[in-house]
Amino acid sequence: MKRKLIGLSFVVLSACAGPMPDFRPTPAPTPEPAPVAAPVIVNPLSAKERFVTTVEQNGCVVDESNSAIILADATLSVEDLGRIMKELKDEGRGQVAADQRSFEIISANCP
Repeated sequence: MKRKLIGLSFVVLSACAGPMPDFRPTPAPTPEPAPVAAPVIVNPLSAKERFVTTVEQNGCVVDESNSAIILADATLSVEDLGRIMKELKDEGRGQVAADQRSFEIISANCP
């Protein structure tokens, strides 16, 4: 009996010597987060430059027929429009047209 007990003790001790198997269910691998694109930072133009760009795209003249389109495209108010036209005139970048009812932009893109 002692011999069997000694042999059994070796079997039991040998089972403890190695790593124990892990019978727990393996968790599902966590998905890696999707990469987030960096936001595009646009340097907005000043109100004056938005106005000049919009007027250049609409024939270089602001008159009754296109003033509403220019205000909407450049996101300006009527007060902004008056202030900007005065500043452009003072800077030599704009002038009142010969008909005295429209405003012309003076730039490289406008003849």
